[in-house]
Amino acid sequence: MAGTRVADAACRRRRRVRPPDIVRRLQRWLVFNAVGTMGVAVQLTVLLSLTEALGLNYLVATVLAVESAILHNFVWHEHWTWRDRGPGSRGRWTRLAWFNLVTGALSISSNVVFTALYVNALGVHYAIANLMAVATCSLLTFVANDRFVFRTCNEGEDMMTGGSVSKKQDRRPIWRFATLRAGLAVVLAAACTQGLAAAELQDETLAAWERYVRLTEQRIANELDDADARALEVGTRFLAQDFRDDAAGARRDVLAGDVRIDRMATRDADGNRIRVPKGAIHHWRGSVLIPGATLDAVLRDLMHGADLTGMQNGVVESRVLDRDGDRLHVFLKLRRKQLITVHYNTEHRVRYTRHRPDAASSRSVSTRIAELVDAGSPAEREKPIGRDRGFLWRLNSYWRYQQTDAGVIVECESVSLSRSIPRAVRWMATPIVNRTARQVMTRTLTSVAAAMHGRGPSGIGPAATLASRR
Repeated sequence: MAGTRVADAACRRRRRVRPPDIVRRLQRWLVFNAVGTMGVAVQLTVLLSLTEALGLNYLVATVLAVESAILHNFVWHEHWTWRDRGPGSRGRWTRLAWFNLVTGALSISSNVVFTALYVNALGVHYAIANLMAVATCSLLTFVANDRFVFRTCNEGEDMMTGGSVSKKQDRRPIWRFATLRAGLAVVLAAACTQGLAAAELQDETLAAWERYVRLTEQRIANELDDADARALEVGTRFLAQDFRDDAAGARRDVLAGDVRIDRMATRDADGNRIRVPKGAIHHWRGSVLIPGATLDAVLRDLMHGADLTGMQNGVVESRVLDRDGDRLHVFLKLRRKQLITVHYNTEHRVRYTRHRPDAASSRSVSTRIAELVDAGSPAEREKPIGRDRGFLWRLNSYWRYQQTDAGVIVECESVSLSRSIPRAVRWMATPIVNRTARQVMTRTLTSVAAAMHGRGPSGIGPAATLASRR
């Protein structure tokens, strides 16, 4: 009881030194909006980074952007807007939980609903629609925080230690500081947004890519040369996974029916990572078993008459532009879908090589990648190559095929180049990018396995014409 009386007395003393209620609310409203302005800058920075740099759907990106702004705003409100209101007996973590629950639920639901409404009803850009949604729900957010999350001292609730505010502190023109901070935040967000708009493939990025590919292909060539030299030995290594420390376990998993996916990274002669200025290289390897298939049948289908639209996930259209023995020049219309759908017109040079009766490989190098606008509509057109959103600038794939008693093991090693992820959202975006890449590789391999399941012998056919390295 004594503690309660002391807290009540402290509350009464604080109220006596405060300005009239209307002035206090106006001051708090100004500070609230200043923090909100900084939060908007944070929200837009995250939103534009996730949509323009990573290609996330604008509604999903809105949810992540709002949550980032919520955490930012809580810190400022705790130490600035409602600095005269301690968390009391609930504690700061409980207050954060309620702030996230009340403000988060209100902001996320309102932002998503109103952003979708303004985009679909008014046809405005999602960034403009998001700003309009922020303004629409700001009043509700302030009232909820003022009356519940940061409510004033109540009977039986402790004061925040050292939380009293002197008359001198109350008279500080805090909104000037708010304006300065908000202005700096807006400038930072504008600079980040401007950087996102300029996704152009630079010469230094391309040079780093070519170096990475050269070292990767050198390693692949060494592995295949080793396999050819030991072709007559029992247990000869051939697949890329056979040259790793966990080779036995990896092969066992694949033969058991698992789809084995591994992230890879090529390093220089000193073991250092290869730096890619203004770009990012995505390097993955995956393996799958095609049960009951034969190598001849698989190669025949791949080289002659196979419809890749039903064989490889994400291929919308395919055709052979030119054929010269075991070399192909193919056109592929690709669709990459993960929260957002992006279409490309691509061309690739492909060469198949037969190493021995039970092993073959192929190398596919993109020679042209153009992102499409309004894909599938009469207005479909290509963006300037190398000056698009930068989701896919280069794409190489290296395949190996090996006959086993259980069927054919198909292994794909994919190396692609895209724009770099903005540093401000890298911590949040990198897991999304990696998960997407893993899913794309998994779907590609499972599509190939499903399309060729049980492809048994039906004559040697054209596959016998494959060039031999021996």
